[in-house]
Amino acid sequence: MMRTNHFHDRIQRATQQLAQLQARELLATQRRESKAKEQAKRDEARRRARIGELAFLARAEALEDAELVGALRMHLQNRNKLREQASDLGAAWLLAISLGTEAST
Repeated sequence: MMRTNHFHDRIQRATQQLAQLQARELLATQRRESKAKEQAKRDEARRRARIGELAFLARAEALEDAELVGALRMHLQNRNKLREQASDLGAAWLLAISLGTEAST
């Protein structure tokens, strides 16, 4: 009978240890997921700010909201045809800005 209690106690301790380990693992997983979500939010906020900066660099800040959104949507609809040309023009514009030699357009 004593031997049975001893095994029962060992099983109970092992079960408790397993439950504790599983709880720690769950908390660690939740922390990682929470950190990843926060990082994604920070990345999105940075990207949104950068998009605003780019609109100003392109001198598009004076466009009305509807016109700016429309121009971007039109570009997205024709992106396959316009991608290389738009990238070349944008790269040249950004280089000119960095050199302080912006073209007057």
